Amino acid sequence: MRVNLCRSLRAAGVMTSKIAEGYQQNSKWQRNGGKRFVENEVVPYLGNDILDLGCGTGELSAYLAELVGPKGRVLAVDPDKERIRVAQESHKEVENLTFAPGSTLSFPGLGLETYNVIFSNFVLHWIKNIEDKKNAFQNMFRSLKPTGKIFMRYSGRLPTHFDGVFRELNPENMDRLLNLFEHETRPVIEKLCEANGFRVLKSFDEKHDDLAFENGEALCLFFWATTNGVFDPQLVTEERLEKFCARFSSGETGGIKLRSEETDLCSVLVAEKPAEYK
Repeated sequence: MRVNLCRSLRAAGVMTSKIAEGYQQNSKWQRNGGKRFVENEVVPYLGNDILDLGCGTGELSAYLAELVGPKGRVLAVDPDKERIRVAQESHKEVENLTFAPGSTLSFPGLGLETYNVIFSNFVLHWIKNIEDKKNAFQNMFRSLKPTGKIFMRYSGRLPTHFDGVFRELNPENMDRLLNLFEHETRPVIEKLCEANGFRVLKSFDEKHDDLAFENGEALCLFFWATTNGVFDPQLVTEERLEKFCARFSSGETGGIKLRSEETDLCSVLVAEKPAEYK
């Protein structure tokens, strides 16, 4: 028997046509890590002009706008127009924050040396081929002011807990799910960055955070929203879900915790556009 997650989606107010709202409600894990990244590495100055590449529904964009103050500004772009719509509605009171459709290959201010900082949180591994990644670094370089910096977090490979969820709960969709990602190793990304004019200031790996959910339905909602609907809750049978959740109970009532392994690493890149460049 299939798990009736359609009823859960309705209860959460996130029908299939509302994946963006589902993403906003279920991406706390990514936002928490991103906020920590901003506080530890980005630390923007008052008055900075920032581009947030791949902003999702804009929670980190709004945090950056708060940090740069009223004399600074944040322009946040995402290729998903529905996520941009949700971001605009959710953060319309933030006067120094603007949302627009865009991507690493096309965004306002491209090539105009507009920004002090370009921020990108878990976006690079969604760019589908190495040529487009190369173009992304070129575009970022051309769009930064001299001495401007890029701050990026990305995955070099699929985390173990993602792989396990895909294989056990959505095996019929496994190929489609894996095809969503285009991972590259940290040395490859460093070379791409340097080849396009940047000076790498920091490049290191850190462990992925654990994933915690109130219950199995919340887990399915998270992966449904994060994969833009490719993870299909309708393929999750009760038997699959109960078996999976029984192995990952957090010990709390109904709680599910997917622990990252020591090899589950994401990468951090900080690089600068030199004051003088060719």
